Amino acid sequence: MWSVVSLLTAALALALLFLWILPLVLTRHPSYGMTAAEQLKAINDARTSLIAFLVALGAGGSLVFTLRTYVLNREGHVTDRYTKAVSQLGDEASPVRIGGVYALERIGNDSARDRSTIIYVLGAFIRERSTAIRQRQDDPPEGVKAALRTVGRLLEISDASLDLRGADLRNADLSGLPKNRLMLEGAVLDEAQLPEGCS
Repeated sequence: MWSVVSLLTAALALALLFLWILPLVLTRHPSYGMTAAEQLKAINDARTSLIAFLVALGAGGSLVFTLRTYVLNREGHVTDRYTKAVSQLGDEASPVRIGGVYALERIGNDSARDRSTIIYVLGAFIRERSTAIRQRQDDPPEGVKAALRTVGRLLEISDASLDLRGADLRNADLSGLPKNRLMLEGAVLDEAQLPEGCS
């Protein structure tokens, strides 16, 4: 209630200032020797200019508010997409996990701000899923393969490093990853295709 009264009081004070006081002050000194009609015209001209200024100021404020709302909505949308994609990584069904990996890649491409975090999350996913019991002992799970391909593409446009320490990457294709940004201590790399120059 008090905020409404305060807002109305402020609006009334601004209206009084811009429509009555400022036009009188701005036209007081140049009005010597003018007729009453000329003085009234000068005051009305000043009012018109002040009102145009207020309209432009209001339009600018509306534009700033709209832009701020757009940015906040966009960030909220990215956060929702990120949360949903990360929850897909924990799903029991392999196609859902793979879908989560590719959803994270899309977010990483769209949002440079979230790219490093997505690389860290995919690194944790690879470490955890690669050490889980495998259906076939020769290849990593499909989700891990998808994550390795995805993180390789994201690393090309990021400064982040990929933590694969302790991962079971037997027979995995790591050739698309930058060797100087990999942490591989303790990783099982039997028959893995390593980046060029990496041993």
